Amino acid sequence: GIQAALTTLQEIRKRDIPAHLDRIGSELKRRINSIADETGAPVTCEGLNVSPSLKFELDDPEMTAKLPTLYIQEMAKRGCHGYAAFCPNGAHGADEVDQTIDAIRETFTILTDAVHNSRVDDLLECIPRKDSFRRLVQ
Repeated sequence: GIQAALTTLQEIRKRDIPAHLDRIGSELKRRINSIADETGAPVTCEGLNVSPSLKFELDDPEMTAKLPTLYIQEMAKRGCHGYAAFCPNGAHGADEVDQTIDAIRETFTILTDAVHNSRVDDLLECIPRKDSFRRLVQ
C-alpha cells in the first residue's frame, strides 16, 4: 500500500496533475457558461476549477429543483453519467471535454425548451432527485 501511494504521488508530480485539473476545469467552466448564454439555459458553471459544478436558477424553486434531474437524465442518454458537478482527473483530455461539451449543448437546448414551454415534468422519466441533507433537516 505504501509503495502504491508513493508511486501515485510521483506520477502526480511528474504529470503535474494539479495544473492539468485546473486547465480542464477552467475550460469546462468557460465553455459551459458560453453554451448556457447561447442556449438561454438557466444554468451557470462555477466553483473551483478542479471541481466545477452547475447552478440552476429559476424564479420557481420547485422547478429549479427538477432541472438537475432532467440534466442528469439527458446527459446519461448522451453517454455522460454523473451529477451536476464535474470531477476531472488525470485521464481526461480534449476528447473527453469535447464529448461532455457536445452532450451539454444538446442537453441545455432541451432544458431551455422545457423551461420556456413548461415541459419539464413531461420530459422527466424518473422521480426528481432530492437534496439528501435538506431532507434530514426539515
